[in-house]
Amino acid sequence: MTMKRVTAIMPVGMLSSLEERLRRCGVPGVTVEHVRGYGEHPNYFRRDLMQRNVRLILYVEQSRVDDILHALTGCAQETGTRAGIVTVESVDRLVSLEHGSDVVP
Repeated sequence: MTMKRVTAIMPVGMLSSLEERLRRCGVPGVTVEHVRGYGEHPNYFRRDLMQRNVRLILYVEQSRVDDILHALTGCAQETGTRAGIVTVESVDRLVSLEHGSDVVP
């Protein structure tokens, strides 16, 4: 089974509505980190260009990636978010620290 890592960097305001969408997609868990940065449209009226964002990291089966991307983009459109990016990367192996064996979704 092919696993993918989906990483999304988005405004903090998207997080609460996205959580429910991800649950409906059957996502069993997600890692959320608070990050700072600026991208294509920095706020030049601030002394510090950095904006508060969140980074979500999900490990999912390849067959579920399109559903997750749809949830992310749908939530961005619903909340009026005009910033953020998503990457999808291949995962060679995912191992449980508890059991020491490969994780099978």
